[in-house]
Amino acid sequence: MGVRSFISINLDEAIKKEINLLLTELRRQGFDVRWVPAENLHVTLKFLGHISEEMVERVKERLYNITASFKPFRLRFNGIGFFPDRRRPRVIWIDISDSDVLKGLQEKVEEELVKIGIEKEDRRFSPHLTIGRVRSQHDIERLIRFVETIKDREFGIIDVDRVYLMKSDLRPGGAQYSVIEGFPLRKN
Repeated sequence: MGVRSFISINLDEAIKKEINLLLTELRRQGFDVRWVPAENLHVTLKFLGHISEEMVERVKERLYNITASFKPFRLRFNGIGFFPDRRRPRVIWIDISDSDVLKGLQEKVEEELVKIGIEKEDRRFSPHLTIGRVRSQHDIERLIRFVETIKDREFGIIDVDRVYLMKSDLRPGGAQYSVIEGFPLRKN
């Protein structure tokens, strides 16, 4: 069956705490949304799905090569929005600005993993942090209005100095993530 995995940038505790304040506020509103637990917040660079142990090793090799060509960088988390759009919200996300390096890193991940047989994503990469998935359209107008009142909120900045290969175990209470390995970005 393999290892269900993804490649991510993980958040530091300070920004998780800041975002968790928002999630607590949103949960209190009673919207029909499945909110992401603060401990699971991350920026997905590439979802791999179930891959073999052998493929895990091949992905690790590629990630060491990729991260060696990128210097540490910063990401700013600010603003809240919806996918696919405000009229039909299915995902609620926090925007990531100052993300040109992030886009380049994600493109390089896609490019290198295709070489070892992992399919390229069909959609264009849109830097964001998913915080919730809308379960139903019940009370959706109130959700949209509420998000409009907080749409410009600032959450902070993180210093990105590594990329992670993560394992995702699906449990009855939701996904549980663990680090397979971290890949440091080059220091100079």
